[in-house]
Formats: sequence, structure tokens, C-alpha cells
Amino acid sequence: MQLLTGPAGSGKTAFVLERLREALRARHEQVRLLVPTATLAQHLQNRIAREGFVFQRALIQTLSEFVAPWAGDAPQVPDSALCLIVEDAVRRVDRPEFARVARMPGFCATLARTIAEFSAAGCDSGRLARCLPDAPLGPAFLAVYQEVDRELDRRGLAMRATRLERAAARIAIGGVEGIRTIWMDGFHALPDPELHVIGALGRHTGLTLTFDAMDASLAGMGFLEERLARSRSTPVMALVRAPGIEREVEEIARRILEQAAAGRPFREIGIIVRAQETYLPILRSTLERFGIPARFYFDEELERHAVIRFLSGAVEAMLGGWDHARTLGVLRLAPRFADSNTMDRFAFGVREQVPNNGLGALKAILGDNDRLHKLIDDLGAIEEWRAFALGPKDWAARLRTLRNLFRPAVGQSAPVQALRSQAAALDLFDEALAEAAAALDPGRRIGLEEFWPAVKSVFRLKPLRLEDGRRNVVHVLSAPEARQWVLPVVFVCGMVEKQFPQFHRQDPFFPDGARCRLNAAGIRVRTAAEWEREERALFESAVTRATLLVTLSYPEFDRRGDRNLRSLYLEDLALSTEVSRTVCPQPRSQPTPPRPLEIRAPALLDYLRHKTARLSPTQLEMYLQCPFQYFAGRVLRLKTAPPRPEDRLDFLTQGNIVHEVLATWWANPQDLDALFELVFARHCEEKRVPRGYHAERLRNTMLDDLRAFAADARWPRAGFQSRTEEKFVFPMAEGLDIAGRIDRLDVAPDGRAYVIDYKYSRAQRVKDRHSDDTLLQAPLYMMAAERVLGVKPVGMYYVGLKRGIVYAGWSETQVADLPHVALPATWRERAEERTLRVVEEVRAGRVEVAPADADNCRFCDYRDVCRVQLRQAAEEEAEGAS
Repeated sequence: MQLLTGPAGSGKTAFVLERLREALRARHEQVRLLVPTATLAQHLQNRIAREGFVFQRALIQTLSEFVAPWAGDAPQVPDSALCLIVEDAVRRVDRPEFARVARMPGFCATLARTIAEFSAAGCDSGRLARCLPDAPLGPAFLAVYQEVDRELDRRGLAMRATRLERAAARIAIGGVEGIRTIWMDGFHALPDPELHVIGALGRHTGLTLTFDAMDASLAGMGFLEERLARSRSTPVMALVRAPGIEREVEEIARRILEQAAAGRPFREIGIIVRAQETYLPILRSTLERFGIPARFYFDEELERHAVIRFLSGAVEAMLGGWDHARTLGVLRLAPRFADSNTMDRFAFGVREQVPNNGLGALKAILGDNDRLHKLIDDLGAIEEWRAFALGPKDWAARLRTLRNLFRPAVGQSAPVQALRSQAAALDLFDEALAEAAAALDPGRRIGLEEFWPAVKSVFRLKPLRLEDGRRNVVHVLSAPEARQWVLPVVFVCGMVEKQFPQFHRQDPFFPDGARCRLNAAGIRVRTAAEWEREERALFESAVTRATLLVTLSYPEFDRRGDRNLRSLYLEDLALSTEVSRTVCPQPRSQPTPPRPLEIRAPALLDYLRHKTARLSPTQLEMYLQCPFQYFAGRVLRLKTAPPRPEDRLDFLTQGNIVHEVLATWWANPQDLDALFELVFARHCEEKRVPRGYHAERLRNTMLDDLRAFAADARWPRAGFQSRTEEKFVFPMAEGLDIAGRIDRLDVAPDGRAYVIDYKYSRAQRVKDRHSDDTLLQAPLYMMAAERVLGVKPVGMYYVGLKRGIVYAGWSETQVADLPHVALPATWRERAEERTLRVVEEVRAGRVEVAPADADNCRFCDYRDVCRVQLRQAAEEEAEGAS
């Protein structure tokens, strides 16, 4: 048996691949190249195939795949099923040490990882019982481990290490027929089960193993070491500092594009990532923005895939009694469900009447749309499952039929990668059902409510890695994955402490002291110090993956603005630090000329003239605030999404309640509290407002404000006759009528009148209406009082009601002790002139985004479609004011 050792970049993999090429040229098929991971096997298969060699895939495969024929009939327990079995074992054993955390999925996942680690080291529960070290949680851990082993035996499942041991025993006796030469490459740790397989293979084949260095275990097996010196040239190294992670990743993208512009294919570039959770999302989005094709060699979360969310959501909606909010979320994920307009109308209808449940009410909202009724009927067909009690395998078989609900349209113009991901997710859905069934008692009949949580746990634990056959892409690799790659240009990002190197805590069940005693007993489990050495090895491997250039980078500050601590690995490198540049991606298409900001088509202008034949002061003020707001709300009549149940008692509804109470109470004095309760209850019923703390708080606030108004005696009510809710329409010009409704009109015996308008808003907003040039309500209301209601208007007051009674307005003479602002002599002429100017602009088709007050944009229902830059507008407004 031959052992090839040497530092990273010494050519161990190149040596093995050259021997494989020689065998393929000689048409020797009695050879195998064994590697630790499926992705590495695929990578080497593709690499050799692109060189023109034709061979069976089995010539390059993983060690687990290779030994499968000798591993026995017991299948390997999937990681997700192992976690479920551990959860069940923890509940059955019921150790007091774990009582407070036993039901936490994170605890059981950690426990399952430690059990898998001990098993991989060749230490089953029996061996651990014989060598159990002194550790506070050791006995409790052993009890769970023993229960897991018993459960695996009962179900006919086996750990990977158990299968390797069985394969080693059979190979040692019978050999591997038809195989003469084996190379093993890419292994950086060899626990006892792997060593036993290697020893068995070495007895019957010519075995060559690549490893970092000779150790006592390999020397005792009779390996002859051949140490290779470093053969690869040392790449140029650069170190880049960026202000933050966003700029760091943008700098990587810029340098990749520079390499591509110089003629280097994307496939010759790699990015090595150690802190996956931090860097993967921003790498995906940034490379996409810069138009850089990339393949990510990382697992995704299966439970977040749209197909899984749709199928699992259907089951959960059924188990929850078809709650409308949850069912709507499922229907939005259904392929071919509806065009966007139909779906939006349906969604609005559902949201208006939640909380509610039942499929019948949903079908009533749909109306006569037969195709949509069919989908809801298909969902409803699983309702009967709630009454079934089946075995786990029977539940898995029944739930597999759910995939029939996900039927994309024939000829659907979706990207190939999206269609492949859907197919892969459906296959993994079936696998998850089988794994959940394998983790449960096969002889026990259970309901869906008990089986489904196990399926959900598998979805959470099961990885999703999509096939990506593209060749000319940037390779985004994890540090362990990158060990077997060699590329001309490599970037290593995130060179800060706790990211690269990562910090490894001591194991909670067996701290380092206990692990040292286990190692002394022959059970080779890693300590924190060994994990730190592994981190160093990963870094040394990462910086030797490039043949020409390796660029290290790090963000100077984290997302909170705190300074990061540079990786201690950088201290050994004498590199000058470069500073990242500010960059942005070039547009992928030529910008189109700006479109006109007016409507110019004659037919549309005629439509605008027809729509503006009658206007209200509120509509005119909306246009003065922003032409686009008026266009979206009054011309297009865009409908905003219904508010959530807890938000239905919004400002508009509160104002309507207060206005109605005041209109009734002022005209017919009565018990204010009883009147308010009646009006409030009716509005809450109509709006389906849920009763709770928020609604009760607003109810109390409105009632207190109304009581304060009733107790306020500043307005001389006895001197006037009041008229409330007076509607009006009067002609302003030919083809233009002004319409509205006056909250209250107080008329004196001599015909003088005051217009009163209630505002359920804070005092300052009411006072600000004095100086707001975009307001036309006051003069137009007074003109209506004069022209339609036959009185002489001498003033108008806004009455602010929220958290204090405030009067703000204009009058010819002082009214009691109220604030007095003289009514301008030319108020009629100015109001008419401004109104006609606004109408002229509307009819001319001016619909540009031009807010008069950018601060009000945050209250606009259409702010998400107008694309106004609020900050820029506010700054321009401030500059103009100065």
C-alpha cells in the first residue's frame, strides 16, 4: 500500500489523476478512484470527461457508494431520520439532566450530531459504555445513545460507520472481485471505520492513499510513504480592505469582471467562503447584479422552496380548518392558479373578511370562476384524511399523491433552472416522506396530526442541492469543498475573527478533558484544539488553491458599525493592504429616453375632461399635494390592499366614527357615551375589527376626545342654528362642478354663517392648515355655503379633536375667545383662480411625481409605485427653503 503525503499544492491529486488517465488509455477498467463527497466525485468525473476520456461513472465514486454492495441489507439511516429518532429517544429515556431542553429542536440536533460523531469514530453505545469518561452529562448521553442504537436495530437501519465496518469484514474475507487498483484521494480525516475498510482493500488490491502526513495508524497498517515536494508555483497574493461586507463583495465582483475583460473565462475563477450564513446571500445578489454567472456548491434549505411551501402549506391549512389567511398563502404559491388581476381581486376579497375559515366561503369570493373552483376542490379532497389512522409508510404513500396538486402549465415559459428545481423539490418531497416514516414506529397506526410534525422536521433538516451543469461559471465553494480544486484565480472573503477562523466551543456533553480520556482509550474524537488545527489547515489549503492570484479580503466594520478584528491568519502574511473602490454595475441595456410626464393622447384627454366634470375639494387638494397621487387614486382608482385585521381601525375609520357621532349628537343632544358605543360597535362589525387591546385603547381614546369636545364651552352654540352633514354641488365654470359635504354650518339670526370642519388629527396638523397653500377646502366650503345654502359666510374653523380641542381658522370678526385670523378680502377670487388652474393642469394630462411636501409621502398609498426619492425630495425642499 502506497501513501502519498505532502503539503497543499504538492501535486498529490495530480499524481492520482495521471495514473487514472494511464489506466483509461490502456482501457483498464479494473480500477477505482474513491473520494469522500459526491460533489468532488462529480467534479472529477466532469474534469476527466472534458479531456476526452469515455468511462463509466462508477470508476470515480464516493467511498460509501463503493462499499454499498458489501455493507449488508440494513440501509443507512438518513441524517434527518436520525434526528427524529434521537428526539423520540430523549422523550422515552426522560433523563432529568435534559428535562429543561428536551423539547428544543436545537438541543436534539446537537445531540444527534454528537452521536453521529461518536459513531463515525467507531464508538457505538456499547463501546462508549465500557470507556465512559467522567463527564457531568456523560451518563445521560449514554442512555440516549443506547436507546438510539436499540431503535435502529429494531427498525433495520444502520449508521454509516456500522455499514463501513460490515463492509470491511466482508471485503477482508472475500475481496473485491474485478478490481485490481484503487486510488483514494481527498480524505483529510480517517476514523477507525474508514481505516478498517482501507486495510481490507489493501489486502486484495493495489491501494494508493493521499493524505496530509503519515501517522501511527497508517504506519501500523504497513503503508509505504512517498512524500511529494511542493510542485505548484506560489501564486501572487493580495489583501483588500473594504468598509463593509457589501463593499467587500462588490470589490470581488469588480475584480472578477476585470479578469473576464482580460480574457479569462469565468470557470477559471473561484470564491472560497468560510462563513456561509453571512456571505452566501449577499454573494448571490451581488454577482447577479453585476451579471456574473456563478455556481454555488452549497446546500439550500428545502423547507423554503416554493414547491415544499405549497404542498406543506396545503396540509397545514387543512389541519388548521382552512384558515383563510393561511389558505390564501397556499393558493398564491399554486402554479396556474390565476392571472395577477384575478388573484389580486381574490386576495383582496379574502383579506377583507379574515379571520375566517372554510373552503365554502373562499369559493363564494371567487364567484363563477370554474378553473379556480377546481383547484379549491382539489385541495378540499384531502379533508377526509383528518379522520384516518394509518401506519407511517401508508401515510407516506398517501401524502405522495399531493405532488399531483403542483402542475405547472404546459409550455410554461419558465427558466430551465427553475423547472429543474421544481422537479428536484418534488423528488425530495417524496424522500422526506419516506425518511419521516422510517423514523416512526412502523407497527403503530397514527393520525395525520402526529405524522405531519415528523415530516416538517425532515423538511427543516433535509438539504437541497440543485444540479447545475453550466461550465463557464464562477465557482463559489466552501473551504472544505475547495480542498480538491485548483483554479488560476481565487478569492477568499471574510478574513475576520470568528469567521475565518471560526470559533469552536467545547462539546457540551463531553468537554475536552473527557475527550482526551476517550482518545487515550482508543476512541479518536476531536477536541477543540484539533478543530483549531483543522481551521488552520483549511486556511492553508484555501490560499494554495490558486495558480496565479489569490485575493484575501475582509470588511473593516460590521453591520452595527463596530470595527472587526482581522483574522489572526493574516498576521503571518507580509501583505500590503489595498482599499476597495466604490463601484456599481453597468446597466445591462441602453437606458430608454425619458417618457413625457403628461398624458397626450386625445382620447385620454377627453376621458380626463369627462372625469373632472365634478370634483371635490379633497380631490383638488390631493392634486396640489402630488399630481401622481391624484392620477393613481382618482383616475386609475388603484385599490390598496385591505389592512390586516389588527390595522382595520385605521385613521380613516376613526375619523368616520367621530364625525358620525358628532353629527348626530350636535343635531340631537343625547347620551354621548351610549351614542358612541352604538356607532363604534356598528363600524367594528362592518369592518370586522377584532376586539382586543389595540381596539380597546383606540376606543377609549376616541371616547375621551369626544367627551372633551362636549365639555368645551368656548364656541357660543346658543347664538347659532346648526345644520350638519350638508351636501352641496355648485358650478365653478362651464363643465366644472364642485361637490362636497360640510360637517357643520352654524347660522346666526342675521344670516351670517360659520363653516365648521372636524379634523380627528393632532393639534399641530390642524394649526398647520393655516399656512398650507395646497388647501382649497376652506374657501370652497364657504363659497358653497354662499351659493348653495343661501347664507353669508363670515368665517371657517377647523376643529381639531385628537388629544385636546383646537380651533384654527379665519373669520371677519372675533368669535368669543377663539384664535382670530382675518379672512382675506379676495378669498373668493383666489380660490376660484387656483381651482381653475388645477383643473386646467389635470385636463392637460399633467401626472408627474411632484410632491409639494415630501414628508407627506410616507402617508401616501401609492408611494411604492411612484419611485419618488423621499430623501432627495426632502433635501431639495430644504435647499429651496433656504
